[in-house]
Amino acid sequence: MLTVFSAGIVWLHARWSQAQFDADLSALATTVSLIMQEELDETGDLVKAAREARSSINIPDRVMAIVGPDGAPIVARWRTLAPEMLPPNTSTRPGTITVPQGDHDWRLVVMRESPAAGPYFVLVGGTLDHVEQQQQLLVHVLLLATPLMALITAGVCWWLASSALRPLTLMSEEADAITARAPERRLSTAMTTDELGRVARAFNRLLDRLSSALQTQRRFMAAASHDLRTPVSVIQTAAEVILERPVREHGEYREALTIIRDQSARLSRMVQDMFTLARADADGYRLTRTPVYLDEIVDECVQAASVMARGRAIHVDVHLSFEETLTGDDALLRQLVMNLLDNAIRYTPAGGRVAVSTARDRDTAVILVADTGPGIPASERERVFERFVRLDEARSATSGAGLGLPIARWIAGQHHGSIDLQENSPSGCVFVVRLAIRAVSRPSSS
Repeated sequence: MLTVFSAGIVWLHARWSQAQFDADLSALATTVSLIMQEELDETGDLVKAAREARSSINIPDRVMAIVGPDGAPIVARWRTLAPEMLPPNTSTRPGTITVPQGDHDWRLVVMRESPAAGPYFVLVGGTLDHVEQQQQLLVHVLLLATPLMALITAGVCWWLASSALRPLTLMSEEADAITARAPERRLSTAMTTDELGRVARAFNRLLDRLSSALQTQRRFMAAASHDLRTPVSVIQTAAEVILERPVREHGEYREALTIIRDQSARLSRMVQDMFTLARADADGYRLTRTPVYLDEIVDECVQAASVMARGRAIHVDVHLSFEETLTGDDALLRQLVMNLLDNAIRYTPAGGRVAVSTARDRDTAVILVADTGPGIPASERERVFERFVRLDEARSATSGAGLGLPIARWIAGQHHGSIDLQENSPSGCVFVVRLAIRAVSRPSSS
């Protein structure tokens, strides 16, 4: 840019200097014409007027000539200009021309005048030496100044870039220090408030989300390991007890196998639930959306859950009033309803009641599941939807793994709905599920 700027300065100076020189020559030619006009008015003779004008105007380094209509000079002061080297008809061709002679370039201005005494031409000129000297001086100055300015500019830019990017270097060093063993470390954002500061704050927010996901994953692994260890330990203990003696009674074998069967079923259910949540987290679960009758799904799930409810003398009331079709995944909707029923029956004391109902609320289908269990503390209303969460001893004593409600909430979300704890008291809870009646288009995951 400096080189282009310097070249432009040289070009503009050359044009401007020549234009200024031409203007001076034109002014001098006009002065000669005025003097000639005054002398012609007094004498009326072209030769006498030319001689008087020649004696009146004598400017060093300037050529002046008054030429007749035939091209012959009437009077002239040629200085070092050789008139015989001029191109033909130069003296009688009005305008401005450049005439090179030897080591000098001459600039000539020719004006034509037509007074009553007869036409004539005024020729004035001068060498371009002074203009060329100025041009050469400017070129020399720019040849020296341009590299110097380029070096100074490069130094200043390097210093500014280093100062501006120093926070980026520090942030890169801080980022290298963030590892899985030290996820709590963050980038320093107080050092800059410009775009780098915005990037650092955005990166810290990203780290917060990743740290939260990492902590959730660690809690998930710890809880999963703890809950998986119990049935595995029970199965292992039952097998070891039976194998301590070579021969056992038939009833002992049956009792051990029953324990192993029950714990294996629990273990299989936990693994299946964990696999479902893992696929959900990886967005690898593809829903099969078809028109389904929600009342039929709820009714069939209630019939299946009633077997477990009768064993504990729990009465299940059903009120179905949603007779339309719902666009959704039949298998997942059944799992959602079964998880809610299993949760309600499991935590309802013997002799209690569970109520299930369906209804329509504008563009959503509503499922209500109420129980007469011990209730949930108000501070724990959202935690019950977290994985492996079992709040009190009564709930921990059951065989659940704390995955039913998280899976139910994920299924509701996949159907563009929600699940919430609507009512909560020491006399029971009411869970409400809202599902979009019609499928909502979603962009496919890549």
